[in-house]
Amino acid sequence: MAFYFLLRNSILALGLLLLLNPILVAAESDSQRGAFHVTIQGDAQGVPFSPTMHGVFFEDINYAADGGLYAELIQNRSFEHRDHLYAWKPTSDSVAIEIATDNPLHANNPSFCRVAVETAGAGIANGGYDGLDLEQGAKYLVSLHVRGPGGNVFVILRGANGEEAAKATLGRVTGEWQHLEGQLVPGSDVRDGRLEVVFDQPGTFDVDMVSLFPADTFHGRRNGLRKDLAQKLADLKPGFVRFPGGCIVEGRTLDNAYQWKDTVGPIWQRKQNYNLWTNRDNPQYHQTYGLGFFEFFQFCEDIGAEAVPIVNCGMACQARRGQPAPMDELGPWVQDALDLVEFANGPVDTKWGRVRAEMGHPEPFNLKYLGVGNEQWMEDYFERYLVFHQALAAQYPDLQIISTSGPQANDGYYQYAWQRFDNDVPADLVDEHYYRSPQWFLANSERYDRYDPQGPKVFAGEFAAHESNRASTLRAAVSEAAFMTGLWRNADVVTMASYAPLFAREGNVQWTPDLIWFNNTESYGTPSYYVQAMYGQHVPDVSLPTEVDASEVAAPQFRGRVGVGTWLTQAEFKDIRVTQGEQVLYEWDGSLDGWDKFGGDWSVVDGVIRQTSEAENVRAFVGDEDWSDYTLELKARKLAGREGFLVSFASRDPRVTSWWNLGGWGNTDHGLESPTIPLQRIRGSIDTGRWYDVRIEVKPTAVICYLDGKELQRAEVQPTPTIFAASGWDEQTGEYVVAIANAGDQARQGVIQVAGGKFSGDARLVTLTSESPLDVNSFASPEKVVPQEKTVAVREGTVPFELPGTSFTIVRAKGTR
Repeated sequence: MAFYFLLRNSILALGLLLLLNPILVAAESDSQRGAFHVTIQGDAQGVPFSPTMHGVFFEDINYAADGGLYAELIQNRSFEHRDHLYAWKPTSDSVAIEIATDNPLHANNPSFCRVAVETAGAGIANGGYDGLDLEQGAKYLVSLHVRGPGGNVFVILRGANGEEAAKATLGRVTGEWQHLEGQLVPGSDVRDGRLEVVFDQPGTFDVDMVSLFPADTFHGRRNGLRKDLAQKLADLKPGFVRFPGGCIVEGRTLDNAYQWKDTVGPIWQRKQNYNLWTNRDNPQYHQTYGLGFFEFFQFCEDIGAEAVPIVNCGMACQARRGQPAPMDELGPWVQDALDLVEFANGPVDTKWGRVRAEMGHPEPFNLKYLGVGNEQWMEDYFERYLVFHQALAAQYPDLQIISTSGPQANDGYYQYAWQRFDNDVPADLVDEHYYRSPQWFLANSERYDRYDPQGPKVFAGEFAAHESNRASTLRAAVSEAAFMTGLWRNADVVTMASYAPLFAREGNVQWTPDLIWFNNTESYGTPSYYVQAMYGQHVPDVSLPTEVDASEVAAPQFRGRVGVGTWLTQAEFKDIRVTQGEQVLYEWDGSLDGWDKFGGDWSVVDGVIRQTSEAENVRAFVGDEDWSDYTLELKARKLAGREGFLVSFASRDPRVTSWWNLGGWGNTDHGLESPTIPLQRIRGSIDTGRWYDVRIEVKPTAVICYLDGKELQRAEVQPTPTIFAASGWDEQTGEYVVAIANAGDQARQGVIQVAGGKFSGDARLVTLTSESPLDVNSFASPEKVVPQEKTVAVREGTVPFELPGTSFTIVRAKGTR
């Protein structure tokens, strides 16, 4: 993932769509809301689509693996968490438990639970992930490893109130480690339950690898995947699966880097790891590696997707600045990459091909792609990448090797290294990442029109439109859909694309927005999920030239209140004044009366406004939502904390970011951020204890920012198109396929026509829209925003229809070329 976004306050400062943002007022004429025409060049040869155009990116963030896609129901099943007894407790006061390591089950799994039982029928209990939720009559497979003085070991499934829902005898305990299995079938639904492992006689017992799996996993795999979540991925019809993640691959340091060899073999022999996304709220986030590289390959095979594994390039996560492996110590990292290809494709008489065969898959997985590194872009990366490429290409000349260009490649701020190396770096594909505002996605729909189709192909490996509040809105999804018309149009440049992140577990989230949300029993797709599904389910064979004739929308006007704020910082503000020409709209009177405060600890002390909380995204606003064409002046001083301060302008909605961010990004940059302008960053920091003079001139379509009397940043709003389209031809069905997005808030009447061909019969329309562009799906309303289908008649050789405001539509119509 693009972790650098988590480090500073711009994660909520990314803009929203131009037309729909309540900050801005745009006067549209009837003609601007009028007809659109989409013309397909039916007689063109077209550009072949890659079957891997649309795929998915998996990373174990937001409990996506353990507690998520991996169907294991017991948390910390092998006592290898850093808090080894996490999620476990005795069933009664007559039981004492501790962690032991003498003569373990396996050297890679050194810890186990020693259970001292004084009373028969007692033992240890585990509530899984937020309690066990099991279905009446369903089969659940239970297993464990145990040794002890004798007697029998039982497992009991209990509900929230301690009632027994199921019980199974696993067998007799002996003095050596043994693997025992059984089955549980609840007699009633269990909610917020627990599994108990109990013994029928007193004594001291050693327990390890306690597992509880639903028998009904995806494709019936024993160490398999949660069925509903895996099916949601399969329904996307992905051409590839990129795994095992982004920053997860790199690790917090190289000691924490993802090692694929730790994830294969019997599950009780896999060496586990703490999760890089561990934080204060999730200190026990852990990777059991039960969902390992074998399972990833197997899943790709099950759903007909290409596997795209990513290997560590000898560098830790760029945002955490871990020390890279020295160049003269890079050999083991390169060998790991070579061995991975052997594991996937090697004959059974090779070392790693044999491991694959022993896991039940003697046939090769036919791996075709391999990514080297994740989201690295500086010289250290490219020096190491060249070593990997040379070794991989020499041994596996047919392997497609993927390099990374870093976040927002070629956007300016991170382009230096790629420009330095692009003529010297051999790569089949280049992995680009972008997490930006919906407006950025609209403005960059033509991004790949400028790329050289003879150069390396583009892998848009991680992207998502970020609303300022990080909600997964229809508006964000439509902006992504609009951007992706540019991927279709440039199918000779872009051959892979995947949204990120994929999963989020309710109550255990480190990053938003996400494609699929789930809890123990339910899951739903966000509007962005349905955009990806619509694209993935309707991939044509060739891309055809497509012309869109639709009016641009007039540039909006900045309009709204002013405000001050902080991010992880304490600050003071004074002498706040807003003027419009000679007229004074507001002048601070020494009181916070009339101010709307959002978070923080605000007070008036010694004649200044003081904010002393070091929380994130703390803001306060004053003024009129209809203010326009004004100048804001104030003085600001940082008192303490990690960053500088925020000065808001043109604000009509506190959830939406429109501010000058002074000393953001860990007090390294100043950023001008608003929905209608791309993020602008320049180097700059804010000193603690110093008063700064801030002046922001808010023009109808421009913003000019001054610090201590010097102009530092300015931006102007430009008219933006709202209709985006691309098309192709499906050889098998004989259909034209058109992807068309309306990013405006007004419905548009229009037609699709073919030059050099014709439509025949009716057209099928699949449309994603809703009552409001801010609509989202949720557990309460999982289908508030879902695609709807209808049929329209072809008239006079065209497909006429109304394109709803804030919508994305796939049109399929029979025809000839």
